[in-house]
Amino acid sequence: MLRQGDRYRGDVTPKLIALDLDGTLLTSRGNVSERNVAAVQAVADAGYHVVIATGRPLHLVTHLADQLGTSVSHVVGTNGSMIGTFPDGQLLRLTGFDIDLAHRAVAAFRLGLPGTGFAVATDAGLAHESGFAERMPAVVDTDPIDDILALGGTEVFKLFAFHDNMSVPALLGAAPALLPETLAATHMGADAIDIGPVAIDKCAGLQWVCEQLGVSAADVIAFGDEWNDITMLEWAGRGVAMGNADPQVRAAANEVAPPNMADGVAIVLERLLR
Repeated sequence: MLRQGDRYRGDVTPKLIALDLDGTLLTSRGNVSERNVAAVQAVADAGYHVVIATGRPLHLVTHLADQLGTSVSHVVGTNGSMIGTFPDGQLLRLTGFDIDLAHRAVAAFRLGLPGTGFAVATDAGLAHESGFAERMPAVVDTDPIDDILALGGTEVFKLFAFHDNMSVPALLGAAPALLPETLAATHMGADAIDIGPVAIDKCAGLQWVCEQLGVSAADVIAFGDEWNDITMLEWAGRGVAMGNADPQVRAAANEVAPPNMADGVAIVLERLLR
């Protein structure tokens, strides 16, 4: 499913760059440095597909269009459950699960870990409880509600959990005993965990995009810094961890780039083009 304008010719093996956002392509201020912008544009001009792979939903990525323009073709969002085109934000794939599973998960966390807060996106909209917006790297422009289960809907596209007195690693450790067997928890990239179908993560979303574009895993270079990037880095032909990455992420990668605040993505891409 190649889009008009995609850089692919039948006599050239298509290659792809997959970029996490927070802690990887973005600075601590949430923007893309001039050097990273130039490097991403350069690899796109050289014929690479460039795909963003992030824990953010699509609508929290489109503001980067002013900086990245048409150099990026696709976004694998919400850790693989939402895939769309960039910069127009056309939704291509959305993977959800039955709302009854979300209700069971929320009830189990509230019983087993009192004080857990939640946010949810369903076919009825988005709802979040107090404390969620402050944990997000981008602005959440709706007010919190007392109980996310009041939102309603029939299908859940994303469920997040957080706790004021528990770290993300602690929540991840507790989650398997509390979740239905068809759901799993991952680190969303911020101070919360991401709950969704077992088989859906950044790697699965990226694989789907690569299948549409005719790109093999061996021809993918993936960049990341957090636990939710590990499967993507291991699957790609070349996995690049940022210098600021968690030690487990660095161990899963083929190489370690300079930190995001030192334009690590650009340094690797510039070397690639040379």
